[in-house]
Amino acid sequence: MLSLEKELYKVARVRLRNDDDIYDAIQETTIKAFKFVKKLKQNQYFKTWIIKILINESNNIYRRKNKRRIISFEELENNREIEYSNIDNVEITLDFNFICNKLKYEDRIIIILYYMEKFTDKEIGEILNLKENTIKTKRTRAKQKIKGALELGGNSNG
Repeated sequence: MLSLEKELYKVARVRLRNDDDIYDAIQETTIKAFKFVKKLKQNQYFKTWIIKILINESNNIYRRKNKRRIISFEELENNREIEYSNIDNVEITLDFNFICNKLKYEDRIIIILYYMEKFTDKEIGEILNLKENTIKTKRTRAKQKIKGALELGGNSNG
């Protein structure tokens, strides 16, 4: 379950910035998963199913909070699980994170689920209730925005 917990944390982190909110979303997700697990018809879809619950819980918390706050560099640094071997990796990672944060929420979640969590376009479509081709199109466009922003040194309007 530890591996799943890390994945849930990463997914919730896309929508929520505060660790307390992230853990609240994970806790609510876990409670709902235990409560409704009998309704899951095919066990192989458990991960997709629980991430869908988490996204809904994260969105609920985000809507309740519905306020912006400044994130300190320390918070950003403490919430990254990337090991940095040299300063170039730090700069590239920070650029990527900065640019991803400029994407629309839905585009960000697609990029994170596809590239970091290794979900297929079909699975992401099931999670977000979108068609597989829509996911492919949105992912391609988001990837182009990221690429363009990286080429401009992060000076993009998203």
